[in-house]
Amino acid sequence: MTRPLPIALTFDLDPDVFDASIDPESHRNRLTWLCITLGIRRIHEALEGIPAFRGVAPPCTWFVRVDNQIADIYGRPGHLLEQYDAIFRDAQKRGDEISWHPHLYRRIENNWIQETDEAALDEALKWSVTDMRKMGYEVACSRIGEAYGSSCIMRSLSQLGIRYDATAMAGRRRVDDQRLIDWLPTPPDGYRPSQADHRVPGKPEYPILEVPMSMLQVKAEYDEQPILRYLDLSFHPASLDVGLSDLVKNAPHLVAVTHPSAILAECRPAKPHGLLSYAIEGLVANVLAIISRAQMAGRSVQFVTMSDLGRQIETRIDG
Repeated sequence: MTRPLPIALTFDLDPDVFDASIDPESHRNRLTWLCITLGIRRIHEALEGIPAFRGVAPPCTWFVRVDNQIADIYGRPGHLLEQYDAIFRDAQKRGDEISWHPHLYRRIENNWIQETDEAALDEALKWSVTDMRKMGYEVACSRIGEAYGSSCIMRSLSQLGIRYDATAMAGRRRVDDQRLIDWLPTPPDGYRPSQADHRVPGKPEYPILEVPMSMLQVKAEYDEQPILRYLDLSFHPASLDVGLSDLVKNAPHLVAVTHPSAILAECRPAKPHGLLSYAIEGLVANVLAIISRAQMAGRSVQFVTMSDLGRQIETRIDG
């Protein structure tokens, strides 16, 4: 009997320059959204062209920025949903899911830093999801920007009726002046977060289901040794090749996380990037590699939305 491998193809719709390592000058200063206006259509077209899908793209989950930083710049948290409503409604008609990707920042003069105050976090989350729902987007799934997590966030998301969160980077910790990521003890499978430690399961628990990103050993051109990173379809296929077979063979499911701008040639930086391909062909090659390795491992692939995957995990862990 073949073991099923549910796969959620998820895409974070951050500004096109989403990381300072790509272009320090324009990071957070010059916001463009080709990831939405070009990326969504091109990803659909590229997936439709893969023979295994027979001209019908598998469902995608689009995590849209709706947060207080967007409100500060454009006037309301849900600006992107309002501005590009036709694109998102068309994606929904195709069977895609529109999900929520809040970045929880605090502004200090012209700089944005990670918000850690519990009251401010709770207020920002409530404001953003309320605006999202005013426009008719009944969001069920979230992913917090910069992979920031806390018990307060899990409590707030649960109170807001979010059923699934996909923020955790299981096994990864980076706490410095740029990142506050700490998911070191987190298991790779879905779980209900403990109220004592949101990073692990335990009683008493929050009702929300945490579904971690799929993590694997990845070797960028500039790495001396492979590093634990999330499964990203914009990575150079050779970089993913290091750990992909083991991941596909052993993982209970896959959650791929990709920034669409990182597969667009129009967003390519002046110098070639040692990890990001900036080529739609790279995304196609990575999807084909996943399918091929699943076949070699005797696993049948099933592409699902993030919420569909959450429901499958709930059925399994809740009995």
